[in-house]
Amino acid sequence: MKLSAVLSDLGQTLLDYGPAARWPEFRLQRMEALYPLARELWGEVGLPAAEFGRAIGGGIQTDELRAREHRGLSRPFSERLCEALAAIGVTADEPSLARFGDAFSEPVRSWPRPYPETRLALERLRALGLRMAIITNAPWDTPGSLLHQDLVRWDLDGFFDAFVGSGEVPWRKPHPEFMWAAARALGVSPSECLVIGDNLMADVGGARAAGMRSVWMNRDGGVAPTDAPQPDWVARSLRDAVGVVEAGWHAPGAHAGR
Repeated sequence: MKLSAVLSDLGQTLLDYGPAARWPEFRLQRMEALYPLARELWGEVGLPAAEFGRAIGGGIQTDELRAREHRGLSRPFSERLCEALAAIGVTADEPSLARFGDAFSEPVRSWPRPYPETRLALERLRALGLRMAIITNAPWDTPGSLLHQDLVRWDLDGFFDAFVGSGEVPWRKPHPEFMWAAARALGVSPSECLVIGDNLMADVGGARAAGMRSVWMNRDGGVAPTDAPQPDWVARSLRDAVGVVEAGWHAPGAHAGR
């Protein structure tokens, strides 16, 4: 079958954002640190700083929102923030929400680093004449433009013909509509797309739901649980993943680099 496009996850696939365990802690601590900005924007917010951090940090990732994410549905960060603020009696307009949201995400921009093989892998894929897109579930559905800046910072944005982030569309991986949105943006059929990503549920599951093939980026050499979506290929590095493409992706089930 013809391969026309590669859809790549961003975090922990092309860029290393560090340990995933930091995200919940960051969410609460960052909201507490932004308490002075909140008071500047909205006056008295009715809570001391620590309680504000817990209320708003928890409000942008409630159990209901987490369940929504698991169904592959997004909720833009600005809406999450607006609802969390409303729950403590604060009414915020769009400009103040945007300013607060940018400040919230600012520290994250210093986290990501490309993996040593990232640039060479992208160069090799581009040399094959493939269309390329980023497909990323943004943390708390923050604007995709923020994550796109992470590519720009490392001069990697020019490799991609499209960028689909959960902050801009109504879906998240593994919803097939999310994957199809990327295929449409590239002007290719889903069956001509190969997904590369580190998350079995989001990336591999999304690929299967959308009728695409997948490479599981398994740098740690873990074993896929039997009840998880199973990838067509497993790679220990981006170099191995590119090898799947260069080999013609003819053997589903093969393990690259082994």
